[in-house]
Amino acid sequence: MEKKHEITTKQLAFLDRFLEKHNFGSEDDKIELKDHIISDFEMNGNGNLSQYLSEELSFIKKFIGNKLQVIHKTYRRKTIEEALSFFTSIKKLPITVAVFLIIYFLTMNLNGKTLIVLFYVSVLSFFIYSQFFLNIKKKDRKKLDRIEYLGQEMWLPYLMLVFPLHIATTTDFDFINSGFFSVYWFVAIAYSVAAIIVMKKEKKIIYEKYKHLLS
Repeated sequence: MEKKHEITTKQLAFLDRFLEKHNFGSEDDKIELKDHIISDFEMNGNGNLSQYLSEELSFIKKFIGNKLQVIHKTYRRKTIEEALSFFTSIKKLPITVAVFLIIYFLTMNLNGKTLIVLFYVSVLSFFIYSQFFLNIKKKDRKKLDRIEYLGQEMWLPYLMLVFPLHIATTTDFDFINSGFFSVYWFVAIAYSVAAIIVMKKEKKIIYEKYKHLLS
């Protein structure tokens, strides 16, 4: 399809200022969005970039919002798939069974207060590791939404910390020494480990693919 207009150097500078002013996503978002705007403007615009941007403002915001949702859903899907692999992978299954049996043994043989402390220490250790010890720089989080969303799948184990706290405040520890709590604790650990594995894999891919933006 033939271009109606050729965007000028002055218009490109204006577009850069526009995207910077409105803070449309991270650096990689801006690059992708800029390419789309230029292509559409040259094909369908009337030559007035300011008017074009004003008319397409709602689309631009939706473009960024949809992209962030896709990134988030992708990480969630990969984390769930990784967690399920603990049961479907021949190599991982023995470790999965061993971890569950250890948790089950502790649940059935230790007192409620000790179990709650162990639960919090184990789950919080994974959460702290995921947030502070994966060597993801703060400036890189701002440059790439893919990095910013990496740790967000730790939300489930973090939310799972609330229920045992409620048990502790009511001092009803009979429920702690049960098979259900064994499963509850195991799910929190398994999902935490799965999320960290995905974070490490995706971090390696991101830093290799977008190293020109992070240097």
